[in-house]
Amino acid sequence: MPTVDIETLARREAVGPPAVGSHELPVLRVGVAEKADDTERGWTGFSTQLTPGQLQAALSGWWRCDPERVVRAGLMAVTLGQYVVAVLTGIDGYDSRGDGRYRFHGALAGSVTELVTPQQWVNPDAPGADRARLLLGRRLESESGGPVAYVRPGG
Repeated sequence: MPTVDIETLARREAVGPPAVGSHELPVLRVGVAEKADDTERGWTGFSTQLTPGQLQAALSGWWRCDPERVVRAGLMAVTLGQYVVAVLTGIDGYDSRGDGRYRFHGALAGSVTELVTPQQWVNPDAPGADRARLLLGRRLESESGGPVAYVRPGG
């Protein structure tokens, strides 16, 4: 990655309080997209090369987390490194496969199509599209022992 791109990302604005909201914000921390082991998803992780349908499937599950906390929030920010690269909204339920992993019912509200410049795609019909715009492309630090962290209002 060119030095100028690294410097640009280092100066990237952090997610502000209006985007986090008044309740905790679940944050799914993923890696670069890889072929999934299961046939349902096709992919797991994030890539700008995936279609919105592929991306939604890749990010919706199967994650170790507290599913009730995610449903209570109704959305989940997705980060690659410390940058929000996608937002799932309208989360109103989940499936369990009995091993502590869950897949969420919701919509892909938007994703980053180019992180450095930054550019984004937002589905205007998705619930929470305005909040997705506030999150996408910004820095969001989170810590957790698993793939899903929970950011509280005010950091």
